[in-house]
Amino acid sequence: MTAKTATKKSDTAAPKTLKDAAAAGAVRLFRQRKNGTLRSLPYLAPGSDERTQAEAVAARRDNGETVGSIAEDLNLSVATVRRMITNLLLAQQIEKGDYADRYTPGEKKVVLSIVGEDAA
Repeated sequence: MTAKTATKKSDTAAPKTLKDAAAAGAVRLFRQRKNGTLRSLPYLAPGSDERTQAEAVAARRDNGETVGSIAEDLNLSVATVRRMITNLLLAQQIEKGDYADRYTPGEKKVVLSIVGEDAA
């Protein structure tokens, strides 16, 4: 009788792109503040409830409604409505590949931007 040897297969291969890693929840996204601390950023995956809500808010904004009127109608704060739109824009930028150069397969944390890095 021969003993079986178990070969461990890598069933959790690292996603190759930032878009795939963010959608799988394999990476956390951050923005670095001027003082060096990190601000966590959400990724609104396509088809998620958060993405659907943000798309609805963005569509209303595109149709000319003010952030204040949307916030009042949805019983949310103005800051929350702005954040929803900003997070949707971030997700769309990631999906376009705008931050692809900031990700290396296998990374768990990606700093997408540093406040003030473009100012010079």
